[in-house]
Amino acid sequence: MPLFLEQPTYGPAGPDGLGWNRLSLNTHFDTRHQCGLLPSTYATLLESRRGVQAWGSYDRCVASPFGSCSSCPIQRWHLERDGISWPLDVPLLLVRIRPLPLSPGLSFADPAAGRSTVHLCSWRGEDLNVKADWRTLRNTAGVLGRAFWDSEGQAFWMARSNPAAASAVVHSKRFRTHTRHALYGGKEGRRLALLSCHGACAHDEDDLRHLAADVADWDPDSGPDGISVPSRLPAVPGIDFGHEQSRTVLRRRASQGYPASTLAVSWALPVRRAAVTALLAYAVRLTGH
Repeated sequence: MPLFLEQPTYGPAGPDGLGWNRLSLNTHFDTRHQCGLLPSTYATLLESRRGVQAWGSYDRCVASPFGSCSSCPIQRWHLERDGISWPLDVPLLLVRIRPLPLSPGLSFADPAAGRSTVHLCSWRGEDLNVKADWRTLRNTAGVLGRAFWDSEGQAFWMARSNPAAASAVVHSKRFRTHTRHALYGGKEGRRLALLSCHGACAHDEDDLRHLAADVADWDPDSGPDGISVPSRLPAVPGIDFGHEQSRTVLRRRASQGYPASTLAVSWALPVRRAAVTALLAYAVRLTGH
């Protein structure tokens, strides 16, 4: 994983070998060494989490001397997984990207140009009062959904990697017409939900264990029941939600990678907001990065 991203070196031949004999504004812009652990956009956040960083759109290297990553606090925070403080009972975050306002009176090299902050919300858009920046998002275990634009600007989803998923239990049984999955929060826990897959199962056991762990987190005595499921989520392609009688239904349309499938969920407890959020987080994991 490239951490120290060295600034481009000056070459008199220019990028195409024909020399700098045309108009160039390079002297107006700041080029400094950058840190591959300090993304500043959604694209570089994806690159950094995948370990394929390249110079550009990352924050400056803060190590002294430059490139001494092993003694840098940024590296320590990365190794310690110093991410966000994930809200309880909230397995899915809507991350809003807020561009910084431009500095008045500046024409070139505005330090605010292209910069942004992040604002964490529930899937319904409610403020969660959780502090976050690009660095802490990069160090947070979770699945990134696809970015999208709406009336408020750019945003993307982030589904939590629930540490309790390792102890969740899923019992699966294949029948002639469908496959049934029973979800349990642990070996000694009660059944949380019964899932029936008609058509191909579009998930794996890890997806179901995360769903079980997220559902097990919810307090059945808190919050209103009967929370409706949205018919679709932005940037979660090919998946529709709905209700049939007492079951919550997730339909996945056929795509190049998966045939069409229908997942019907029978909840063992009254449907609360946290249960709906857990199902939406499950869908983001199916289609996320």
